[in-house]
Amino acid sequence: MLVTVEGLRAEALGAYAPWFADWAAGSDGEAVEASARQTTAEEAWGLAAHTPHLDALAQRSLVYGYALAPSSWCAPSLAGLMASRYPSELGFTDLSEPLTGDAVTLAEVLSGAGWRTRAYVEHPFLLARHNLDQGFADYSLVAGESAKVRSADAVDAAQKAIGKMGAQSTFLWVQLGGLGPPYEEEDGSQALSRRDWMRYRDQWSPQDLEILRALYEREVERVDQEIGALLDTLDRRGLTEDTIVVVTASNGCELLERGMIGDGVSLYADQIRVPLLICVPGERGGSIAEPVSLLDVAPSVLRLVGLSAPAEWRGVSVLPLDPIQTRPLFAELSRARSLRAVLQGDFKLIWDAERERAQLYDIFSDPHEQHDLADQRGAQREEWLAVLRAWNPDAASADSADDGGPR
Repeated sequence: MLVTVEGLRAEALGAYAPWFADWAAGSDGEAVEASARQTTAEEAWGLAAHTPHLDALAQRSLVYGYALAPSSWCAPSLAGLMASRYPSELGFTDLSEPLTGDAVTLAEVLSGAGWRTRAYVEHPFLLARHNLDQGFADYSLVAGESAKVRSADAVDAAQKAIGKMGAQSTFLWVQLGGLGPPYEEEDGSQALSRRDWMRYRDQWSPQDLEILRALYEREVERVDQEIGALLDTLDRRGLTEDTIVVVTASNGCELLERGMIGDGVSLYADQIRVPLLICVPGERGGSIAEPVSLLDVAPSVLRLVGLSAPAEWRGVSVLPLDPIQTRPLFAELSRARSLRAVLQGDFKLIWDAERERAQLYDIFSDPHEQHDLADQRGAQREEWLAVLRAWNPDAASADSADDGGPR
């Protein structure tokens, strides 16, 4: 069972608190211990949702501390997850063209090996006409007036499918959402849309932003309850010990920390650093610090069920029995602006083609990417730009300027 959530930031889960709270960057960009900081991660950027079901799942799962989504909005990111290739390689960076038929998806490989394949998804961008249904015998985009309603309906449909599951091996994908605005107000007042939050972004007080985060946390807790219901259904049907459970997110969600809200607007950590839990029955859980990509999910699943990954897949198995090699990982955005990012080792570089600007961050000492080191580490900036060019010749293509290169 693969569960993907649109808009779920890694730091929103209690299980990820150690990855964000133990270290933060000081004013000079160097790491300082949490006890020495004047402001806690939660006070500055962090979230504090109550996620008991996901935290309990994490206790028996492989928890990947840094999982990089290939894009910061759901459709290309999920295409990358399913076909284990980057969106630009798939020709699926927006919704103008469908996923190409020559892309081999995880569902197609499993279906070809005799598995039943079912999907219940809530986001309108995941219409079958975009070909994200490749390999699924049963692909259902649930109806509903809001993402919250559709998410609940997707869970209900998946629970019914689990209840009717027979002996045949089954791949079940459940996609949930509704974490971004508009948020329904419990007092009946009119909800503010994403456009409303943006319209008044210069007028919000710190208290207003706390309210925004609280509303987001409430929706994260709802999704935690929905995933808990799916896990309970597996348990009631006696399937827990026979089911690999993977939980991740297609992308994160900005909450006005940088003046924007929602997804698909940047390649900062709040948009592309997502949770990734892989729970394998009978196997011990543990934490994995080496960064991985969502492109690695499909090869890892096939490794677990004894199938080979297609040769054209970019991802690799990231299970403990397959030591993770340090390698460049990429993310891209071509929606409203052209952005590329490369992560390798402890550092991540973001290239803004329009502004010809590079930003460099230490992802472990500065998990919220507040301290740009591009000017301080010019040689490393150029090295990472070269890696980005080698991957995508159109990325970071500006000629170096007399002052040492693009900034």
